[in-house]
Amino acid sequence: MNRFMLLRISHFFLISLAVGITGCGGGVDDAPDLYPVKGTIKKDGKAIQDVRVSLVPAEDGIPAVGVSGEDGSFELSNPKGGKGAQAGTYKVVLSVTTSEESYATGGDPNKAKLPFPKSYTSKTTTPKIFDVKEGDNVLEIVF
Repeated sequence: MNRFMLLRISHFFLISLAVGITGCGGGVDDAPDLYPVKGTIKKDGKAIQDVRVSLVPAEDGIPAVGVSGEDGSFELSNPKGGKGAQAGTYKVVLSVTTSEESYATGGDPNKAKLPFPKSYTSKTTTPKIFDVKEGDNVLEIVF
């Protein structure tokens, strides 16, 4: 086989491979519909900062996660890259985020005092359920 023919076959193979790979990933139409979820977390009327708020699907689905800021506000995002959550019923699960100082000072962030009841740390024990619906959703967590 001459070099020209080999080069044409190689180009055909590479183009076919590129088209095949591109077609396998799904498109924008395959992305789930997400609805904005914002809220605040407070204890005794004061904002709680650095709390990871997770919506874990009660059944099947994709979770959504956000972290509270200084004012206790959070906005949830989907791990697949979009802001918000799919419509459905979720269990609200909370955890504390760890800072570099926790590790730098030799502290164990897993033993940090929780600013919320321990029952909120697991899908099986959390008492809080939240329904995400079409449109804007507001999740208020108050202790």
